Amino acid sequence: IGSIISSTATFAASGNEIDTLGMARLKVMNVLSKLSQVGRYVRSCGREKIGRNSGIRRAITFADSIFVVMALLIPQLVLQIVNLSVPGVRMGSVEILEGVGVGHYTCESRAGPFVLIVGIVLAAIPFGISLLINVKSKGVPDKFRELDEIVASMTSSFWMLLATLPTVGMIGQTQPNARAYLLAASVLSFVLPLSHDIAQARLQNVTMSTGHARDDAKSKEKERSSFQRQSSTLSDISTSQRQSKRTSQILKAAEETAVMGKMFDTMGSKSKAVDMNRGILTLFKVEGDDFSWEAGFTFSEIHSLGPKCLEVVVKTLIGSSKLWQRIFFSNPDDEEAKRRCVKCCMDALDIFDKAPAKTQVSDRSVIYPGYSLMSNIARTMTYVPPNNMSREAFELSLGENFVKETQYQQYHQCRALAFQADVMKRQGKYEDALSVIDEMKTIYNPHLHSRVLMKEYVSDHCVEIIAASTFWLHHYGRNDEALQLCDQVLDTMLPEIAATELLTKLNVLIPICRTLANQRNTSNAKKALELYRTHVSDPVALAGGKAHPALGKRVPFMIILKCYSSGGEAYDYDDLSTDVAYMLNRNDPAWFETTCLTYIDAAWSTRCAEACLCLAKMTGCISHDESSALIKEGLKCLEESANTLENEDGSVVNSLAHSYYSQILSELENLSAPV
Repeated sequence: IGSIISSTATFAASGNEIDTLGMARLKVMNVLSKLSQVGRYVRSCGREKIGRNSGIRRAITFADSIFVVMALLIPQLVLQIVNLSVPGVRMGSVEILEGVGVGHYTCESRAGPFVLIVGIVLAAIPFGISLLINVKSKGVPDKFRELDEIVASMTSSFWMLLATLPTVGMIGQTQPNARAYLLAASVLSFVLPLSHDIAQARLQNVTMSTGHARDDAKSKEKERSSFQRQSSTLSDISTSQRQSKRTSQILKAAEETAVMGKMFDTMGSKSKAVDMNRGILTLFKVEGDDFSWEAGFTFSEIHSLGPKCLEVVVKTLIGSSKLWQRIFFSNPDDEEAKRRCVKCCMDALDIFDKAPAKTQVSDRSVIYPGYSLMSNIARTMTYVPPNNMSREAFELSLGENFVKETQYQQYHQCRALAFQADVMKRQGKYEDALSVIDEMKTIYNPHLHSRVLMKEYVSDHCVEIIAASTFWLHHYGRNDEALQLCDQVLDTMLPEIAATELLTKLNVLIPICRTLANQRNTSNAKKALELYRTHVSDPVALAGGKAHPALGKRVPFMIILKCYSSGGEAYDYDDLSTDVAYMLNRNDPAWFETTCLTYIDAAWSTRCAEACLCLAKMTGCISHDESSALIKEGLKCLEESANTLENEDGSVVNSLAHSYYSQILSELENLSAPV
């Protein structure tokens, strides 16, 4: 265990939140790892160098384990050899007289109790090490923990000692054979429980992971279930027992592999984490076939999954989809990562829908992250729906299924309704989306649900969609309702969002601040500016490079709010010059355009064009050349907006965003026209 975790110890120690116990654990883990490396160095006759790190995926062989054990036993062996061979401390037969002519012989060391005490200490050291590396501590991986098994073993030892030692004390030297038997039982009580509770289970897992179970499975008939791998010719009772044992072994192996994958992910090695997930999914394939991201699972394999195995497969596919998505976002040219991201998520939803075992799954929330992830994929990525469905029909069915799955589970139901409203909004059905949001608000309690949603789904999509609806209401002439809803969000929902969740705050405040700024009065514009500065702009500036890349979208909107709140007058000269320079020299990622359209019903290029328009209107504050350059830049941005917001057949992608684009285009053309 120390050898497996020690390679991650350096990474874990790089944090500042490791407690004293954790530091002690790291030191012990590194010592055990060094002992393992020394063993490999000795066995390789010096060919394998000490200190070479092959990563936490390196196999820990049986020989490595034996060498570490022997190294820990060497001090005890030396002591006992000395105790037997050195005359000054050698054990000898001593006659103890209990009366005239009456006595018996016993063995005693000529060194007194010293050797016995040292022997007890040396025997206790391995037990102390095993406890130390298994006790939970802050800042150190705790997944490979066997503390429960150690405690169970110590409990068994305690009860055995409670029975034997008092008896030894009572019989004294009167019954030497019974005394020797009881002392032997006392010593074995330390070893046998650990061997049964830990060593035996560990060896079974090692056997499983080395493919013994897979080889055994190949000798069975083809029609067996993938996770059971049992022979159909066995009796029903024997088959049931083998199924249960096999399933337990596979689930244990999957759990340990998942831990390794999580460690790789934490260290930033997403490709290796994906390989770990592929290994987990391979466990549930038939006939020893390796899992393929493209082929997935067959119909018979899906039907063979039991409830526990179904949960593992679905969780692993969803986790893999998230990993592939992050790989794609880090390299948008990686089409394979994008394709596999979509495929894994769709497969998870499809398998859970088709598997008969889903009726036996006690906690159906295992599939909810899949629906939420598919919602995110639909908003930020292009994909081809399955079964020749149109994208609109597929997303509507997803929303309906998510709502159906989450009935009577409050915060999950809120997330499902937010998903459904978002699908309707992206299809231009704003009135239908508002009706769904009204239904969601009857369930959603920000004080109870917001932080739970953040933990479960990364963001509180409920408050985001409610905030987005404020601008929809304003756009469709229901301005009083929009302002009331703005106040409700600011008073009851925004305070529940943690100060560190800056991206959620950005998504919540932009539509609210747009609604306030569009009231065309200075007081509301100043209120919007203060909200935006307090909750988004200043915290992002303090966060610096640690802020999410998407928060780079905050600057043009900040410029717009400053211009509106100043009433057309110049604000701070240095700020104004900096803003003009930013708008004329910015270099934005391409994905800003589509994500901005998805989340705030406005193309990023249109937002930048409005910032240019606001700055260009300040003719008395900036030079004529700067004003002309800003108008030119704004019109250039709107050319990109036209490509984003109109399909090849001339249809509009997003009616609200297109209306906003048309308004800014009209104002910029009027401003650029000669007087």
